[in-house]
Amino acid sequence: MRQPTAYIAAPARSAALAAATAALIAAGFLVTSATAADTIDADDLVSVVADDLDAVAAADALVTVGDCSALFEPVIADLYGVPVVTLAAALAGAR
Repeated sequence: MRQPTAYIAAPARSAALAAATAALIAAGFLVTSATAADTIDADDLVSVVADDLDAVAAADALVTVGDCSALFEPVIADLYGVPVVTLAAALAGAR
C-alpha cells in the first residue's frame, strides 16, 4: 500500500505549519512543502520554484494551513487536478 502524499501550503513558515506537518506525518502522509529560498540567486530560484511546482502536481492533495488565497500553490494544484483541502479535511480523510 502506497503512502498518500500531501503538499502543505501556508502563508508563512510558522509554528502552525510545523504542527500541521507533524500531524500529517503522524496520520501517515508523506509531506512536502515549499522550499525555503531566502538567500539564493535568481537562477537557483527558478529551479526551486520548478521543483515546488512538480511536487504540487505529484501530490495526492494540497493541504492548506491558514489563508492561502494569495499563494500560487492552490492555483497550480487546481490546474493539475490535485484536490485542495484544509488540514482538518485531510486528517479526517486519513482516519
